[in-house]
Formats: sequence, C-alpha cells, structure tokens
Amino acid sequence: MEKNKLGLTTKRIVGDIPVDSDSYSCSLNIKNQNELHQHFMPFVKGGGFFVPSKHSFSLGDGVQLRLSLFLAEDLIVIEGKVIWVSFNGDSSLDSQGVGVQLSASESEIVTTIKCLLDDMPQNHKSTLTM
Repeated sequence: MEKNKLGLTTKRIVGDIPVDSDSYSCSLNIKNQNELHQHFMPFVKGGGFFVPSKHSFSLGDGVQLRLSLFLAEDLIVIEGKVIWVSFNGDSSLDSQGVGVQLSASESEIVTTIKCLLDDMPQNHKSTLTM
C-alpha cells in the first residue's frame, strides 16, 4: 500500500481485483471536480457514490468499487454496499445504476472528497441522484 499525492492509501492494481463471492466489483472514473460532485452522495451516512451500471444488483449487495479519481495516479479500492437501485427508464434519474454506501472504514476517502468539494463554487448544481 502507498499514499498518493492526496494522502490516500492506494493499491497498485494489475488486472482484475479478486472479490469474495458475496461482493461485486465495479469501476467509477472521476475525471474532474464536477464529476465528483455529480457522483458523490454526502447525504448518505458515511458517504456514498452513484455508480452507473447495467448489472442487476440487489439491495444490500456488497460492492468493491475501483475508483479512479482525478489528482490520484493509482486506483483507490473502496468497500461498500448497495443502498438503492435505479433501473433503466426510472423517471427520477437519467442513469441506470446503484447507490453505494461506503463502509465505515472508508472515512479517509470521504474526508478527502468533502475537502475537494468544499473548493467548488456553491451554485447548487444538480447531481445524478438529486
């Protein structure tokens, strides 16, 4: 494990990440601060992400999220669980995917993300979830 320039612990990933049979692995590529605002869910206890996906998830499914975050050279692997599912054609959201609540052990990434978003102008842009 290494620390990246954001001070987050990262893992160098080569190929697929082994995931236990009770979890699913998915990826989220965040290219800039606006995309981070679009996907991050600060209103979820412990923080969360909206992850676009065509996979059929169920509530409570374990998720290992491979997060590619701007300003970070390596993938950040975080654990969470599915707390809601948005199906294709859902009138309230444009994207099919899942809301993933981060595990309590992921507080370091949540703190860093909140700091990155604090620098963003407060123009009340909508997100992928609200």
